[in-house]
Amino acid sequence: MAALTPRTLMAGARPRNSLAHLVDDMLLVAETTTLYSLPPKGLSEIATALEHGDDETASVLDRLGLAARPDTPITEPALGSVRALALTVSQSCNLACTYCYAAGGSFGQPETRMNWSVAQRAIDELISGTVPGGSVKIAFMGGEPMIERDLIYRSVAYARKRAAARAIGVGFSLTTNATLVKPEDAAFFADQGFAVTVSLDGGKKANDTLRPMRGGAGSFERVIARLAPLIEHSDRIALSARMTATPSNLDLAHNVDALGKLGFASVGVSPMITSPTGTGTLSAEDFETLLGAMVACGQDWLNAAMRGQEHPFANLRTALTELHRGQPRSHSCGAVRDYLAVDARGKYAACHRFVNDPLGEMGSLDAGIDHAGRTQWLAERSVEQQTPCQTCWARRLCGGGCHHEVLNAGRPACDFVRGWLRFAIGAYGQLMAARPEWFDALD
Repeated sequence: MAALTPRTLMAGARPRNSLAHLVDDMLLVAETTTLYSLPPKGLSEIATALEHGDDETASVLDRLGLAARPDTPITEPALGSVRALALTVSQSCNLACTYCYAAGGSFGQPETRMNWSVAQRAIDELISGTVPGGSVKIAFMGGEPMIERDLIYRSVAYARKRAAARAIGVGFSLTTNATLVKPEDAAFFADQGFAVTVSLDGGKKANDTLRPMRGGAGSFERVIARLAPLIEHSDRIALSARMTATPSNLDLAHNVDALGKLGFASVGVSPMITSPTGTGTLSAEDFETLLGAMVACGQDWLNAAMRGQEHPFANLRTALTELHRGQPRSHSCGAVRDYLAVDARGKYAACHRFVNDPLGEMGSLDAGIDHAGRTQWLAERSVEQQTPCQTCWARRLCGGGCHHEVLNAGRPACDFVRGWLRFAIGAYGQLMAARPEWFDALD
């Protein structure tokens, strides 16, 4: 790949052809998200065709036996029952993160906490709507969910009992700032096979700036004091860190390294694209800096993988996994299709980010899930209906972007996303050539 500066990656990734995209000798067929390593003759043919538009590209792809358009249009699974549910057990938080999408944990409402009646009814609806032999997932979210520790414990026990009675599998996850986690909580999460995501924004300086306690003190040392039991049980807890990238912590290599040294084997970076106040959101210039930092971390991960070593940066591993599996999508995630959130008052939302957002209202426990609204929402939000997604080669990889971000902030990050995917495709080709066995576990 040519020099991997953020600017050249972004420029090289801008849509010029809706059917395919070429990175070195790796060709991505956009509609099917299939990757091909081309020999020199085919490479020359397709490179020329890509510069002359979709019709010539389609002709060359067909001649090479690489269908540009599948015989059957690609669509995601039809709307079915909800299989994953986020319980917003606490619309309150003990931190005062500067950029919080949940407006300090309350989602713009008076602070409140979920009572047992709401949790029980939501679990009953989830499990009763699942066929015997199926499986469901329950995520405990906030605010800070550990404020409602007793409700989490009670909900897990109840969900286990109800699911067992119908021969349904159930899994649990938790996203937490970890400031309230006790050793007995970590043991409980391990016993129940939880996936636990800890929100941290890097080392002490970055985290204390972005994620202070409500009184203004830093939260980092408080988190560190409570991490040990989680890490001790990481053989039975799917433990990861989630770092929000803002203009204040774009030294990603340093911050990912700092979190890795704390004991996190997986660190995911998520750009801050929208917040209720605009605080902490990334500008166009920030996205160029972020891409450079992501590529640097990705290169560190790739170098480690080439040596057969582990590296905590999760974003490239995730991208390579999705590229290898080649699963084209019409939406960016499972929100609304098979995943909903329930807020503390018993109202359904498109996902945990849409709590108290009228753009994502999906009914209530009292009135029932708005299935007609789900159908309409998914139809309107599909990548086939989104402009300018229809002409973008990356459309089936990103699925049109996070619904909450797009509806509230538009698409300021498209150049960043395409630049990152262009880097990932190049990395895929390098790793496949040098260590194809790395991909064996993904098949």
